[in-house]
Amino acid sequence: QETQPIAIDAHHKIPNLSYREQWIANLGRDVVQDFKHYAAPDRLWLLGSAFGTSAILGNTTLDKQVSTRWQSDIRSKSTDQFFKVPQAIGGFSYYYAPVYLLSVSLGHLTDKTLLGNVAYHWGYRSLRTFIVGGPQQAFFTYLIGSGRPNHQASSKWQPFRHNTGVSGHAFYGAIPFLTAAMMTDPPLLRYTVYALSTLPGLSRINSNYHYLSQVVLGWSMAYLSAASVYDTDAGRTPKFQVHVQ
Repeated sequence: QETQPIAIDAHHKIPNLSYREQWIANLGRDVVQDFKHYAAPDRLWLLGSAFGTSAILGNTTLDKQVSTRWQSDIRSKSTDQFFKVPQAIGGFSYYYAPVYLLSVSLGHLTDKTLLGNVAYHWGYRSLRTFIVGGPQQAFFTYLIGSGRPNHQASSKWQPFRHNTGVSGHAFYGAIPFLTAAMMTDPPLLRYTVYALSTLPGLSRINSNYHYLSQVVLGWSMAYLSAASVYDTDAGRTPKFQVHVQ
């Protein structure tokens, strides 16, 4: 059966769904489905492409060239100020889990309102994205082992030498935006939020704490994890999606 998105606006009230009342019991089953979608051949191909791109950047002079050019030609007091908030968002990292749980709880308290429904779905999807992608971000950041540019360390993959192989700012900072973007139908708004999801990672290039290869991997893992969660929820009836009538 084809699912239809729920059309909502500032005056629309969405009925409470029984599925939501059992979200704790359903969490494990949903995460299993999320991982299955993540392991789909097309998604693994995209993940492999992200690793391949990162490997080329990190194990050639390209990472160093981008870092040097950014610091000499792009970075300024203005860019430092611009990236101040995105960098703070990315730095929240592991603290996001309780934020997502709080969002789910607030959604239940106001479950007959637009804000409550958005809060619930955003929190629940973001939490599952965190669960799907977080362990691999932590594992590969050590396995790849590339260093930081501000420490004059190489971007070359050196297993377990450094703990900065995948940007945590790029990964954790992208999840809130990617989840929101995938819940949104209006193209202009959706792609604007997608663009915002890249800023926490770019802030680390600007501050010279990460190479481009490390940011590419962090953002890619967040995107593929969020897309897998979206695929799981897209098969649910009714499908929750924000769009303008």
